Amino acid sequence: MALRNRVLNSYINLLRTEKRVFNQDLKTLNNVLHQTRQQYRENQLVTDEKKIEELVEHANAVSNFLLTNLVQAVRKSETRFELKFHKDTDLNHTYEFIGDQKIRKKRGKIALDESQEEQSQCCGGGACGTNTNISQKCS
Repeated sequence: MALRNRVLNSYINLLRTEKRVFNQDLKTLNNVLHQTRQQYRENQLVTDEKKIEELVEHANAVSNFLLTNLVQAVRKSETRFELKFHKDTDLNHTYEFIGDQKIRKKRGKIALDESQEEQSQCCGGGACGTNTNISQKCS
């Protein structure tokens, strides 16, 4: 019964976090809520307790990441954006991107070097590891 409660708590916590983080962007909010519900439904028949624990930990990590690292920007003009911070945003964290992408053309797709295509992160979240095929979807 305790495991069931942990699953339900992780689900409710993730939904609340998504509503809090994306409250200004209804389209994105609806998409992430739908995706969360769909993923929980897809995994509702999992019976292996170790796998369930991994899924709960992943949901909690996603919730924590969204709450502390995601900042939404609202376009105010063609060249000006307003950043939407909340009290849990980690303002002391720095991310460094070293040569991982070529410069984007205006409104174009990001081109990857051939060496990057061979070994690319699927979504950058770290949960899926390194994919050898860039077209392989995150599971």
